[in-house]
Amino acid sequence: MSRVCALTGRGTRVVRRVRRRGRARAEGGVGRKVTGVTRRTQKANLQKKTVRQGGRLKSVWLSTRALRTLTRGPVEGMELV
Repeated sequence: MSRVCALTGRGTRVVRRVRRRGRARAEGGVGRKVTGVTRRTQKANLQKKTVRQGGRLKSVWLSTRALRTLTRGPVEGMELV
């Protein structure tokens, strides 16, 4: 099973890391130049929690945003244990 939030569907996303050189124009330079762009992965803040879903206990990955939502009450037949 992959690391994806069971409630919101958040998972790993691919982002770009941009490397720049030079001095900004506002600081008296000629401007910043991009010298390299690489791809990297950005992982969601997921926590392993036990929830009650459909009357059964399940261990699932939940994002911290989903945890905050579930502390207020059950959502989509899922509640924290």
